[in-house]
Amino acid sequence: MKKIERAAGGLVVRQTTAGLEVLLIDDAYGHTAFPKGHLEAGETWEMAAVREIEEETGIEARILAPLGRVAYDIERDGQPIRKEVRLFLLEAIDESVEPTPQQEELARAYYLPWQDAGARHNERGYDNWKWIFDKAKRLWEWHEGRYEEAWRQLDAGQDTDVLAAKWREVQPWLRQLIAAVETELRWTAPDIASAWQKVERPAEPAFPLTIADPQAALLGAIEHTLLKPEASVVDIENLCQEALAYNFRAVCVNPQHIALVSARLQGSDVVPCVVVGFPFGTTDLAALRAETEAVIENGAREVDMVIPFGSMREDDIWHTYAAVAAVVQTAQKHPGVRTKAILETHFLTIDQLVKASIAALAAGADFIKTSTGFAPSGARVADVACMATLAGASRGVKASGGIRTRAAALNFLRFGATRLGASSGPTLVRK
Repeated sequence: MKKIERAAGGLVVRQTTAGLEVLLIDDAYGHTAFPKGHLEAGETWEMAAVREIEEETGIEARILAPLGRVAYDIERDGQPIRKEVRLFLLEAIDESVEPTPQQEELARAYYLPWQDAGARHNERGYDNWKWIFDKAKRLWEWHEGRYEEAWRQLDAGQDTDVLAAKWREVQPWLRQLIAAVETELRWTAPDIASAWQKVERPAEPAFPLTIADPQAALLGAIEHTLLKPEASVVDIENLCQEALAYNFRAVCVNPQHIALVSARLQGSDVVPCVVVGFPFGTTDLAALRAETEAVIENGAREVDMVIPFGSMREDDIWHTYAAVAAVVQTAQKHPGVRTKAILETHFLTIDQLVKASIAALAAGADFIKTSTGFAPSGARVADVACMATLAGASRGVKASGGIRTRAAALNFLRFGATRLGASSGPTLVRK
């Protein structure tokens, strides 16, 4: 195994009467860069970023959002080393403090107006961070617009007109964020970027969609779900009976029960669906392939896998892509079996949600899915609209977790969901 060296730092901004300024450094190699340094024992990425910025420049800052991650291989004294570097978007705590460079390592530390900083970095910066200013601008706008609270946390049961008005406000920004992420991946993960370019490009979505027959739409979208570990065989039998009675789209269960579900649904249009790598997304890739193979042999026609969202939280898009690809490639050996990637959106920033969606779709997932139902929160309209923007007409989006009212279920469909994972299916279809 290669030795791994990790470093963290960030792009620090301060607000002045003249506008935004960015903290830059001129390093010992003649490059313009951002303050960063190695993680020390016991530190998190975030702790190291804040500490290194203060040590190198004297500027105290607070983290607003992760910006991204660069990984590359070097060789030192004949030993291969994997370098992993994360940068964050930060805000200076005291905007009146001027930077003081760490003399032994830096030639200079200074603030420049945003435009000038971007131009200087583009001219004298390191190539693998060329994408950083565009990404930082988008995430600063998200922060300043308070869109995490004003849009992403909006309840799905809200009046559709309220959701539609906020979507019209956010949609142009989302389009710019997606473009920024695509540029980032061309620099940081070219293989994934290349695979993404081969995915059928989605048309601009016109949300909210009009639903001509709400009852038929719900019945055709609901995956009647029971994933509680304490569920009994009798509970699963009852779940299947309800799904058959209502002619729901699918029944979704844990691997233990998929053979029973497949047998009970045989001869019907209801699809036997199963989860794998559930609920934490931490399964070894070889074990994930074996689990996928086993559930398909036991009758699963759709496989919902949990991405390694812990990895995605630290911007490890490479492992996320590999995990989805492992399941997709296994499923593709069995004609007609479809796959869904559960992103567990509760734990992801909006930027990481875009990247996780791109990784899953580029790896070949037929659907991207919001949640396991085991996180503190489940599906959100904002996340579904974002995912559907990326999935387009060729792939699907499954909203799952916490869908308990008919109004919320219909709003998820209006904003791009094609499937609904719910344990309360009968309640959702009662008029």
